[in-house]
Amino acid sequence: MHEPVKENVEDYLAGSDTLPREFTAHLLACEACRREIAELKKQSSLLRVLRAPETGEPRVGFYARVVDRIDVQRQSSIWAVLLEPAFGRRLAVASAVLAVLMGFYLVSSEHRMAPPPLPVEDQPGLVLGADQEQDRGAVLVNLASYSEQ
Repeated sequence: MHEPVKENVEDYLAGSDTLPREFTAHLLACEACRREIAELKKQSSLLRVLRAPETGEPRVGFYARVVDRIDVQRQSSIWAVLLEPAFGRRLAVASAVLAVLMGFYLVSSEHRMAPPPLPVEDQPGLVLGADQEQDRGAVLVNLASYSEQ
């Protein structure tokens, strides 16, 4: 392509009315430049066909479909269940009920868990060697109550 055509080819393809005389004169005289401009016109028209439509508005219901997909993904995760406020309240109530039940159980079963009184060293009638269980209790009480003075 020759110089007068190169400088103005974009304006020509865009449909400009103000083209220099040298451009039109050169196109009338040069067969090679005419063929090249014709090819460029074909390519330009093909590119215009492939251009995206001017309106970029989404179809009706697009935003609703996006929100629905987000909700479905949010519900499919185990972490989403844990983050729900209703689940948190239920978990707090269940924990409080469990704590109350455990406290009630410990208070009510405390008298059953208390060890039987052990024989003390100063008890009258304590004879070592008579009962092995009693001897163990006496030794344990002596060890537990030992203090250096």
